[in-house]
Amino acid sequence: MKRIILILFSACLLIACSKETAVELVSFTDTGCSKGTKAPETKAWESSQLILEYTDAGLLITRTNAIMNCSIGTGGISFDVSMVDNVISCDAYETIGPIMKCICPVDRMVATVAGLRTGRKYVLNYSCSDVTLLPVTFTYKKGMRIVVDVDMDE
Repeated sequence: MKRIILILFSACLLIACSKETAVELVSFTDTGCSKGTKAPETKAWESSQLILEYTDAGLLITRTNAIMNCSIGTGGISFDVSMVDNVISCDAYETIGPIMKCICPVDRMVATVAGLRTGRKYVLNYSCSDVTLLPVTFTYKKGMRIVVDVDMDE
């Protein structure tokens, strides 16, 4: 009987420890479509970067030279963030459809995410317009600045 209670208690503890942790999107800004709403096919992503920085306000996440659908010209860009255990999921996407038959280079998207603990190790999963980048592992601490070159051809 003691063994069953111990097993049930351990299972409840494991379930409780894997709950979603509260993170908050403090701010999100973007430059919009940099070349009009009917940009031709381009390789602007060749110089794209994902930059993670520690700030007093929270984790600053910057994406440069992203390619999105030109429907952002009318609906804008949305940004969602969530965290389970130490895995942060960020998703930048076109707010409204229908998806149009053109692309739109976005010079810069910047989000600030609060709720991370200094000194803790995290994994960031970042997706933009249904394209998920490779996970980035980092320790959130003062002075942290990580620059990841994004190669969309891989």
